Amino acid sequence: MNKIVNRESSYQFLVIGAQIYSIFIIIWLTLRHFFADAFWPLAILNTSAMYCFAPLILLLVPVIFSRHKLAIGSLLIPIIAFVSLWGTLLIPARPSADSSPSLRTMTFNVLNSNTDMEKLVRAVAAGQPDVVGFQELGSRSAAAIRAYFAEEYPYATFDEAAPGSVGLMSRFPITAVHRFPFPPKDLALHAEIDWNGQPIHVFVVHLSANNIFNHSLKTMPQLTRERYAQRADQVTRLEDLLDAISDPVILLCDCNFTDTSEAYGRMNTRLNDSYKKPGWGTGNTLYTAGIPFLVQRVDYIWHSAHFVTLRSFVGQDGGSDHRPVVSTLSFRGNDE
Repeated sequence: MNKIVNRESSYQFLVIGAQIYSIFIIIWLTLRHFFADAFWPLAILNTSAMYCFAPLILLLVPVIFSRHKLAIGSLLIPIIAFVSLWGTLLIPARPSADSSPSLRTMTFNVLNSNTDMEKLVRAVAAGQPDVVGFQELGSRSAAAIRAYFAEEYPYATFDEAAPGSVGLMSRFPITAVHRFPFPPKDLALHAEIDWNGQPIHVFVVHLSANNIFNHSLKTMPQLTRERYAQRADQVTRLEDLLDAISDPVILLCDCNFTDTSEAYGRMNTRLNDSYKKPGWGTGNTLYTAGIPFLVQRVDYIWHSAHFVTLRSFVGQDGGSDHRPVVSTLSFRGNDE
């Protein structure tokens, strides 16, 4: 008798837990749909949305084993939401064979304070990119990269880079480069590359970081509103530049937003996220102090419809708090 009572109590607990969790996901999805990142608590929740699904993993196994129909039904909405947001990343991607010309690209925030230059150049070399966009270039890292790769990559913008800025390195001629306003720190450049006679516009940018948990809780609301407003403005500046370009475009970015943020949604209407379809796994690229695993996907390679991504993956550790992203892009021509 006691076993039956305990079992029924456990089932009731599972049903209540599943229902409460499902209501939470419904409320979040509704607020996200109508308000996006308009309010700072919602903006933080949107940015860390993947972790909102951690309870789903904890609830799913006991609910399935319980075979309780109401409990299982209560989790359908969170399951559908998770699959719709990240379902493509759950399926191992097979590298696509393509006879079209391809270009291997890399974006890499090398960290201003990075002192392990051997590890850094190994990470770049392992990716075997044709074009690399760097963020947080310090004088030491720029010198090490230039010295190690001078013959293999004869074209670079490092001479124009201020400490902690962005830079570009290429196997192909860089025919033009200029830095454009990108407040508050102007960490952005726009270059043109001659890829075997085909002009390619390459942007390398570093959007404003959050860093909100590095400050006191008292400053969190103001700091969150400030950083999200800065990124919104930066995305607007990129949109204006992209609207004026009809040639192929590649954007190499430490974007400092996740794929459930409003800024990502805006960028995704202009360019294609190279990792979203051919990537496998979370694609997380950022380490946070005190956490022994990569916590978020904030580094992206975006491209115009002139390209299709054949393969995309997160590269190896280069001594930074970011991992590089490497994508092989197949050129489809100038007819979008």
